[in-house]
Amino acid sequence: MWIRASLCISVVFAAVQTVKSNMDAKALSSSIAQFSAKFCNELDKTKNVVSSPLSAEFVLALVALGTEGQAHSELLTSLGIPSDEAIRSGFSSVSQKLKSVKGITLDIANKVYIKDGGYDLNEELKVDAVKVFDAGLEKVNFDDGAAAANTINQWVESKTNKKIKELISSDCLNQDTRLVLVNALYFKGQWSNQFDPNNTIEQPFHINEDTTVDVPMMYREGDYWYGESEELGVQLLRINYVGNEASMLILLPNEINGLNGVLDKLAGGYDLLAELDKMYETKVQVSIPKFKIETEIDLGELLPKLGIKQIFCRGDSGLTKMLNVPESIFVSKAVQKAFIEVNEEGAEAAAATAGLVRTRRMATLPHRVVVDRPALWCVMAGSLPLVTAVPVPGRAPRDEL
Repeated sequence: MWIRASLCISVVFAAVQTVKSNMDAKALSSSIAQFSAKFCNELDKTKNVVSSPLSAEFVLALVALGTEGQAHSELLTSLGIPSDEAIRSGFSSVSQKLKSVKGITLDIANKVYIKDGGYDLNEELKVDAVKVFDAGLEKVNFDDGAAAANTINQWVESKTNKKIKELISSDCLNQDTRLVLVNALYFKGQWSNQFDPNNTIEQPFHINEDTTVDVPMMYREGDYWYGESEELGVQLLRINYVGNEASMLILLPNEINGLNGVLDKLAGGYDLLAELDKMYETKVQVSIPKFKIETEIDLGELLPKLGIKQIFCRGDSGLTKMLNVPESIFVSKAVQKAFIEVNEEGAEAAAATAGLVRTRRMATLPHRVVVDRPALWCVMAGSLPLVTAVPVPGRAPRDEL
């Protein structure tokens, strides 16, 4: 079974016309997990939705290094990161960690497009963009909106295996555009143990307590990492990809309409990482749906709900350390596009599974995890959530939020 996930986020900047400084790896992972939960909690869970809060964080963290005042405080608070130095050390570490994940295809790329002529990034921010975020820099003639959009969109397509198209529309670029920041992420993984297509059958999926639809459900019985949380009200299932360094984590609410309550608790700071540490390997009967989702998210509407408002203000955006010239700018457009596909394709791993040895609970019968209701799916690299999805089979696979 293959999982393919692609996404891209862009932030467009336009000109306005006349504590402890570092975080350890666990603290950073916890902050990323909580931001991810808050991000997902603001999405419309009645629709198919896929997103990457981590992709958004890469762009927002770079923006934070170019801000001052209220805008700077809002970004740090929302990201759950105490200082600029924590951003530099933390995201440099995250980037290196993600590059080293084995057994999957994972490409994360950052690009800064700058208006041609005398414009450039602030010198300190330019160093951070390259050194911390490994970002490429390119001058573009934004006066020609169609050509500039085509340049950006072609780069995005090349970094996402052509899964994300038309990220930027030409009408958002003009003579007032100064910067476009883009993060692109492409993930492709194969289950370490495949699902047999012959076991895929139509079964009911509960969209809510009143509505069910028949969807293709894949089935396999085998050894998986499993857990239960009474406080969250979920079953937890982790399905490894080849290499066993990346996995799909599924949080299945006990109740058909339980997902909103689960996300509320996670967004409120519930320690999901502690629950992951309690999971153990055991025999599980797994039934999960096939799905494909494409989503476009207007971050200009979502981010203010997370407390990030000032950077969108024309009069006082706080973006005073972005450019090499003293010009007032603001974020005029922020959008994320994402794609994920889950199906049976794949092959078994050729190597034995290695990992932390844990006590195995004795059981006479295997656990059953039947994902027949809305659940939270997270593509994980270790403890870092890369992509999150809430599949609602029966709904349109492509949505704009």
